Amino acid sequence: MAGDSFGKRIRGRDVALLVISLLLASAIWLFHNLSNNYTEQISVRVIAHCSLDGHAYSSSSPSLLHARCRASGFSLILLKRRAEHAPVEVVFDPEDLHPKGGELFYITAPELEEYSARLFKEGTRVESFLTDTLFFRFPFEASRRVPVVARLKLSYKSQFMAASLPVFSPDSVTIFGDPGVISRIEKVNTMLVDRKNIDSPVSGSVKLESIAGVRLSRETIDYEVDVARFVEIQTEARVSVTNVPAGRSVVVYPSVARMTLRCRFPVVSAENLEPVALQIDYQDFKKTGGGRCLPVAVNLPTGTINYSVEPETFDCVEISL
Repeated sequence: MAGDSFGKRIRGRDVALLVISLLLASAIWLFHNLSNNYTEQISVRVIAHCSLDGHAYSSSSPSLLHARCRASGFSLILLKRRAEHAPVEVVFDPEDLHPKGGELFYITAPELEEYSARLFKEGTRVESFLTDTLFFRFPFEASRRVPVVARLKLSYKSQFMAASLPVFSPDSVTIFGDPGVISRIEKVNTMLVDRKNIDSPVSGSVKLESIAGVRLSRETIDYEVDVARFVEIQTEARVSVTNVPAGRSVVVYPSVARMTLRCRFPVVSAENLEPVALQIDYQDFKKTGGGRCLPVAVNLPTGTINYSVEPETFDCVEISL
């Protein structure tokens, strides 16, 4: 009796080991086969995103793309499952989407090759696109062009300053949205650029402030500020009125002003300081109604960044000769 019991235990253990061995062998076989590369036809639904002037950012419906892809068995299973559940969303370059007419745009198979990694999983090699042209419909959308207003907070080291006005690229953007909303928007602000202790030219990119219910044609702009070391030069300049008609004369008081010139260091030539003068055009004088006028400096030395005048305005009196 004891021998029979022992034999049953041995046979039971053999059966368990056999089952485990079969399961392990199946797992190894499955893993080995799924690790191999295969070529299959994969179909994906594609939603396109693109910044197209006058059109919505996203296509109104997905387009079906067929391609022969080579990848591991694991990857192909995942690709098929993903394609069954949700469309693939891809951001296209506006240069790759060509207008077909109206709201319709298309992209060709050669241009789709650049987007293979976004359309399919990384590591998947597209052997060929079976769809030669992919069409998308981008609904019309109201738009208008508005200027960009940059918010700069720049402080400089001693004896350094901006040598010119900041340059922004682009200086305007297209806004898209409801006509009633975008008609009230006159500008788009940038985020604050805060730079301190500047002693050399600065440049970079800055984000644009988002506006609720409005899409912008781009998210950032580039900026550049020329910075130079400067020296201040004190001088005096005579003030005169130009283009005065015959038979008339305009007296300016005071006739001499103090000027502070801020010039790039080193100054190119001190000899050019003598001819600096302040002029008031007769037509500008008449526009003031015969009151106080702002002069304009002429013959500024090379390398002058800016200047200030004291006093800032001058009394002008017209007399007949």
